[in-house]
Amino acid sequence: MPNTTEWFTETVDGKFRINSRTIYKTLSSEIVNKLEKNFSVSEILDWLRNETSKAFQEKYLQSPQVGALNKAIGGWNELIATSLLSEIVLDINQRTGVCIATFAMPNSRLQIEGIDDAYSNFLNLFNKNNFSNINHALSRIQPFKGKIFMPSPDYIITIINSEVNATIVNSLLHQQAKDPYSLGLFNFLKGKLAIEEVKAAVSLKTSNRPDRRYQPLFEAAMIKAMGYVLQQDWKYFMVVSDLTPADRTIFSTAISPHGVALEQNYNLVDGTYPYARKADLLPLISSAI
Repeated sequence: MPNTTEWFTETVDGKFRINSRTIYKTLSSEIVNKLEKNFSVSEILDWLRNETSKAFQEKYLQSPQVGALNKAIGGWNELIATSLLSEIVLDINQRTGVCIATFAMPNSRLQIEGIDDAYSNFLNLFNKNNFSNINHALSRIQPFKGKIFMPSPDYIITIINSEVNATIVNSLLHQQAKDPYSLGLFNFLKGKLAIEEVKAAVSLKTSNRPDRRYQPLFEAAMIKAMGYVLQQDWKYFMVVSDLTPADRTIFSTAISPHGVALEQNYNLVDGTYPYARKADLLPLISSAI
C-alpha cells in the first residue's frame, strides 16, 4: 500500500486540496511500469483517479470534489506527456546524434523589483545581453519586452547547437523522463538559447471547457508575432486528450492576428495531435524539427 499521508491538505475554508504531484511521485514506479507496458494515457489516468478517490474516501469518508480531482487529472496528464516526449527525444538523439530538447515551462509571473527577468518565461530562455545588442535581432523586441504578458507554453522544442551543452541536455532529459515534475532542463537552458535553436512551442489541452481552447491561442498569437519580427519560423502545436469538433475547426483554421494586420493568411496553429499513447507524439516531434 502506498503512503498516502501527504496526498491531501485541508484548507482554511474546510475544503481539501489534492496534492497531485505528491501522489504522482508516490506512484511513479507503477506509472513507469504501466507506460512501459504501453497502457493508454486514459487507462493510467483512470487508475490514478481511482487510487486517489479510494485514499480520500478512506481518510475523510467522502468523495473528493470533482473540480479538485479534474485539476489533478490535468496535471497528471501533463506529467505523463512530459515523460513520453522526453523518451521520444532521447531515442532520436541516440539514433541520429542530433541534440533535440523538449522541456516543460514554469508559469510566467511578475518579477520582484530589481530582478532583470521578463514576465514571460519564453523570453527568459534567451540571452539577456542580446536584447540590448543593437546588432542582434532580439533588440527589436527590447522596447516591448516589459509589456509582453503571456502564459508559458506547456513545452518548448529546441535543437541544441552547442556540443558542450548537448551532453548535459541529454543527461537532464533522462532525469526529466523519470521525474517529469523537474524543471532541470528549463533551469539549465534559461538565458542560453539562441533564437534559431527554438523550433516550436506546444500546448497540452486536457479540458473540454470552451475557455481552455482560447488561452493557448493567445500564447500562439504572441509567439507567432515575435517570430515574425525576429524572422523565425517558430511553430505552435496543440496536443489534445480529446478533440472536439469546435477544437478541430478553430485549431485548423484560426489566423494569426499579425496576419490580419499584414493581410496574409498566417496559420495560428501548425498542427493538432490527439494523443493516447507514446506513438501518437512521434509525428509532433517530426513536424517540429
